[in-house]
Amino acid sequence: MNTTTQPKSLLRRILKWTGITLLALIIIAIAVPFLFKGKIIAKAEEEMNKNMNAVVKLGDVDLSLLSSFPDFRLSMKNFYIANIDSFAGDTLISARELKLDLNLMSVIKGEKYEINAIVLDQPRIMAKVLKSGKASWDITKPSAPSSPDQKPSSPSSFKMGLKDFEIRHGNIVYDDASLNTKAVMKDMNFKLSGDFTSDVFDIKTMTDMQEFSVSYGGVTYLNKVNTKIKADLNADMPKFKFTFKDNEFTLNELVLGLDGYWAMPKDDMDMDLKFSAKKTDFRNILSLIPGAYSKDFANVKTSGKLSLDGHAKGVYGKKSMPAFGLNLLVDNATFQYPSLPKSATDIFVDLKIDNKDGVTDHTRILLNKFHINLGGNTVDAHALITSPVSDADINGSLLAQLNLGTLHDVIPLAKTDELNGRITADIKAEGRMSYVEKKEYDKFKASGKFIVLDMLYKTKGMPDVNLKTMYLDFTPRFVELTKFEANIGKSDIEADGKIENFLQYVFKNELLKGTFNMRSGMMNLDEFMSADTSKAAKPAAAPASTASVIPVPANIDFTLNASIRKMLYDKMEMNDVAGNVRVADHTIDLTELKMNMLDGSMKISGSYNTRDLKKPHVDFKTIAIQGFDIPKTFKTFNTVQKIAPVAEHATGKFSTTLSFIADLDQTMSPVMNTLTGNGNLKTDHVVVSDFGPLSKLGEALKMDQFKNLDVSNLDVSYEFKNGRLWVKPFDLNSNGITSKVEGSTGFDQTIDYKMKMIIPTAKMPSQAKDAINGAFAKVNSQVGTNISMGDKAKVSALIGGTVTKPTIKIVPTGMEGSVKDNVKDEVKAVVTQGIDKGKAEAKAQSDKILADAQVEAQRLRDEAAKASAQFKAEGYKSADDLVAQASNPIEKAIAKKAGEKAKKEIDIKAQTILDDGNKAAQKILDEAKKKSDDLLK
Repeated sequence: MNTTTQPKSLLRRILKWTGITLLALIIIAIAVPFLFKGKIIAKAEEEMNKNMNAVVKLGDVDLSLLSSFPDFRLSMKNFYIANIDSFAGDTLISARELKLDLNLMSVIKGEKYEINAIVLDQPRIMAKVLKSGKASWDITKPSAPSSPDQKPSSPSSFKMGLKDFEIRHGNIVYDDASLNTKAVMKDMNFKLSGDFTSDVFDIKTMTDMQEFSVSYGGVTYLNKVNTKIKADLNADMPKFKFTFKDNEFTLNELVLGLDGYWAMPKDDMDMDLKFSAKKTDFRNILSLIPGAYSKDFANVKTSGKLSLDGHAKGVYGKKSMPAFGLNLLVDNATFQYPSLPKSATDIFVDLKIDNKDGVTDHTRILLNKFHINLGGNTVDAHALITSPVSDADINGSLLAQLNLGTLHDVIPLAKTDELNGRITADIKAEGRMSYVEKKEYDKFKASGKFIVLDMLYKTKGMPDVNLKTMYLDFTPRFVELTKFEANIGKSDIEADGKIENFLQYVFKNELLKGTFNMRSGMMNLDEFMSADTSKAAKPAAAPASTASVIPVPANIDFTLNASIRKMLYDKMEMNDVAGNVRVADHTIDLTELKMNMLDGSMKISGSYNTRDLKKPHVDFKTIAIQGFDIPKTFKTFNTVQKIAPVAEHATGKFSTTLSFIADLDQTMSPVMNTLTGNGNLKTDHVVVSDFGPLSKLGEALKMDQFKNLDVSNLDVSYEFKNGRLWVKPFDLNSNGITSKVEGSTGFDQTIDYKMKMIIPTAKMPSQAKDAINGAFAKVNSQVGTNISMGDKAKVSALIGGTVTKPTIKIVPTGMEGSVKDNVKDEVKAVVTQGIDKGKAEAKAQSDKILADAQVEAQRLRDEAAKASAQFKAEGYKSADDLVAQASNPIEKAIAKKAGEKAKKEIDIKAQTILDDGNKAAQKILDEAKKKSDDLLK
């Protein structure tokens, strides 16, 4: 026996099977993702389509195992979830890439899918809440109501066991109209880790945002604040309770600590939270003031102490609020920027907000002291407000003396900014809101003035503001604007008026009412619309600025009586503008607003509303125009270019009275297919030169006068509907030719007009006679008549096609009374017989068109049914073949699941083939019916 060969043989076998095993593992690692890719994607799509009321695109999906072993890595690039219904047009979330690491064994077993990690790369999230409380992320479909004897449905197999979650460079917007709150997070990085498969576990989070902004009630509380958050929590998932353990919130240089817990065991939120400033230097809170946190803030010299703390304890729900409080104390602080000569001194703030039981009306706001000296400019204030909801009791004052020209010695301004002028404020108020509401003005003490003199503000990107004078007088009844004089860029404004309901607006969010008189010699609105009024040269190809939707506030009711000598806006110059403008409830109402423009005058009554910002609406009840210049009108209004292209080739003046309604797009232009209305147009004299359809008519008639048509005393009635301008029959007289014209122009520039003309034969050039005789001869040969022109030719022109590619058809429309003496009764009979024959032939032709259409329509339906059945049979066979060809239980299970999904898609496609065939058949029938009706007219 050879003792040396046995170990070698054993070693070879070990190496052989080890190599085979390793090779098998490598093959499995490469093949498994492809083997299970369809299963995982199908499961994800199935769950999303079953549960989401949104448009979902997974993007480029990839699966791998080698790079993430022992997990699957599912990667989706450029995916998004888009809202529908109330949030149509908004994208809930999109991302450059989403990575999910899935537990391999959970995928193989198929009992539970466990996600170990999620990474969102460069997501953009838009989370919105409507005033009704409906949220954009609430996209799960409601469950169908179950009958009493219905068995409960089996739970979904898709369960998440998350360990790590990460957002990289995200941009998130939270916009809650129900709470009037908005938060914007830019360039956000977020990391979360924890064992979410456990009931009780610790969570670690790290967050940093380049910019964090928060506004509430129209007031911005945090503006582009650099934010860092380190928060460790203990999570009790059965109770849905989170206890803060080790936390630090950094807002610019303000560092806060947070302790306590937040829980949501049911619908309401329970909390016991306390926060306080960890650093007590004044510079920490100074860093939160917009504009103060500049590049050289690190070198700002500060002194003084800060104390800041707050709490919230109790239940927050539909019927309850937690108790809350805030304390801010700044004691004898100062600051000075290194590059500026003066400092801010004597800064004192003592603010306490206290609510002991969560009843909002029990809130007590005490600003015990506020004082600051800005290089000799002082501001003092104090306030005490109690019972702010039921009957606000107010005691407050504001005293300020500011020389704006010296503020730049204390506060850094942009190099291009300039600020001058003086502000004086001395305002006091004491009493209850109920005194004002009951008009017991003797019990409510309110007095004071707010005065601005010679204020000049210059900054890049805005017109210069020179507020010469503004006097505001405060009384218990109203705030009176006794004098206002200003120049804004090239515009000058004078105004006076009264603001009523001011206190009710502040404390009860009631309507702010006002009436103003405004006068101006020049109002240049283009300066307000421009994004940049700097003198810097712009590229020659730079696009022109376009208007955008201007939202109208809801909670104001202002009436403005305007008188403007000259106003400029978007290529238009308007003079002697005067009228009444009311702004209320998202709507601007114009009443008898008059102006002179385009060498004429215009008077408008109507409204513009923005209740739906995505679809602003105009309703002009009356627009009366007198003597507008036609070429200038065409160049000024894009709408005229679409509905009346003939105006580009016309000279003269016109007057019109019209009314219309329309939706507007996001550039404030009418959405043409929503335009409906009517009007009447008149001109004393107009010349139309080189207009394509008329020039084409002149070529057909061999009469050059149509290429340069001179018309007097036009009177045209028209209406807008169904995407077209419809012109009712009107008379047109030019150079001895009388015409009756009617038809329509589409906003897509298609034209369809009928022009019935009476042309004196004596005025026709020989070519025209030949052309008309030729048209008459053609008709005579077709219907067996013997019609000639006589002294006056009665001719109809059918004008179709488009404005740029018109089509012309010339036909005789009959004979008038001056028929030749030698015309015999037989000729009349022939004519009558020819007409009757023509009607009969038209009826026969009409019947044939309808019959042929029925045959063709049925052929299309039969072909669609045959193609649908064939597609379905072949698809089902392919799906069944995949199952039959599977060689192991795993492949068979996968093939069966994929086959079921494929058959559902095949059914949808087969039905689509049938639907398309039926649509094509119906289209043929509709077109045939139209042709038939046209023949029988």
